[in-house]
Amino acid sequence: MGMIWLVLIAFIILFAGFIMVVGSSVLNWTFDEIVPELSNLGDVGGVNMTDTASYTIAPVNTVVQSFTWLSGVLYVMMLVGILGFAVTIRMTASRWLIGFFILLVLMLIMGSIFVSNMYEDFYDGTDELATVMKEHSLLSFMVLYSPTIFTILAFLGGIIIFSGIGEEAYI
Repeated sequence: MGMIWLVLIAFIILFAGFIMVVGSSVLNWTFDEIVPELSNLGDVGGVNMTDTASYTIAPVNTVVQSFTWLSGVLYVMMLVGILGFAVTIRMTASRWLIGFFILLVLMLIMGSIFVSNMYEDFYDGTDELATVMKEHSLLSFMVLYSPTIFTILAFLGGIIIFSGIGEEAYI
């Protein structure tokens, strides 16, 4: 059951990375368009909106602009967490589970190819959103090359999970 959870968590992380980069790009693009307009409103009804925007919108914009590296670091930490989870489910299981694990990993790699191709369609566009997506260099790299990354992680995870076979007598 631990192997199924491991692959399921990897799928969730894969889709979370895609959603993080697209969502962060949309939010970043929206703030790039809105903040200059809100910062130049001047006096509205006796309130200096330019001064108010410098205290409210500008700090939020700083946080949103830092999503480009924050989302990438979070994604890398989640991928390292997969290996940590593999250590926790290390088992002394039957050898037939190796074939089942390979089947699950093949499904994961096929899913990562699908997500990578879907993201590449957005990334290679000529619109403004594609330009903002290219600012997310770390996360874009990780999503575009996710089939390779998940293959390496699955190989390392398989080694970790099945390294207990043959040690049944010592438990």
